[in-house]
Amino acid sequence: MEIKPIAFFRSPMKSKFGIPRQSGLAENLSMIVFDKDFRDPNAVRGLEGFSHIWLIWDFSENHRQDWPVSLRPPRLGGNVRKGVFATRSPFRPNPLGLSVVKLLNIDFENCV
Repeated sequence: MEIKPIAFFRSPMKSKFGIPRQSGLAENLSMIVFDKDFRDPNAVRGLEGFSHIWLIWDFSENHRQDWPVSLRPPRLGGNVRKGVFATRSPFRPNPLGLSVVKLLNIDFENCV
């Protein structure tokens, strides 16, 4: 399967350290910027009527061939082993993530 990126995530966070575990703990930290080939107002017409959008994204820093079948999540004190699909581990067979995000606005004036 080949997936062509249509947009990119911009954030002031440059590393995973310091990023809150729960997205609801941080507000207005990021922006989605469409690739210039997809930056057409007609493509998002009507989107402003929604409060949230779904994003399918790539764990771009976690492309690897091996992945753990089970692990010890730190939120459980690292003492309980769970299967990778029962955790939020980014190390998975496919480096895809799914998030629902709050849509604050659509801005065509400041697309860079």
